[in-house]
Amino acid sequence: MIKFLILFVVIIWLYLLTLLKRSKLSAYYFGLGSIGLFIILASISNIYFNQVMPRVIAEILKSISYILKEFSVNISQNSILINFGSNNYAELFINYECSGTLETIAFISMLSFFPIYKDREKIVIGCLGVLWILVANIVRLLMTIAILNYFGINALFIAHSIIGRVIFYVVVILLYYQVFTRPQIIRGWSAKL
Repeated sequence: MIKFLILFVVIIWLYLLTLLKRSKLSAYYFGLGSIGLFIILASISNIYFNQVMPRVIAEILKSISYILKEFSVNISQNSILINFGSNNYAELFINYECSGTLETIAFISMLSFFPIYKDREKIVIGCLGVLWILVANIVRLLMTIAILNYFGINALFIAHSIIGRVIFYVVVILLYYQVFTRPQIIRGWSAKL
């Protein structure tokens, strides 16, 4: 019964999108389309992204750990083990929150319905944007590891929850500016000339 209800809601969503597209109501089309796609992708992300994104991040960090040696990665657990000395260590788990899944889904959802780009541009920008978010997340985790190595376990909350998130969101905001705001200003102004 729930699957039919979900299918019914998706069909209504698609129908409303076609109405908005034909009516040339771009802002409403963008809003409804982005929010709807975000909800759909977030719903199915429990199946796909929750397993893939943490694994990809763990694999990349595992490669980096061969060079830096301040931490090790357990791929099967998607965890980072930071060693402070003989018996002192911290273990960070790469989960749904740490994987950047929601940020990636939000970016894809907005880009899919953003009216300025053509379909080919959206594909290229989408791939580059997902890669940008992935790199931002890796940088955030490496910064957290560096702070923990230098200041110890007492800095975990500040390193992970404050400094790491600020770094991650500043980098993601730069992506949003480059993809959504800047082209809107440039193409919007040039269209009026």
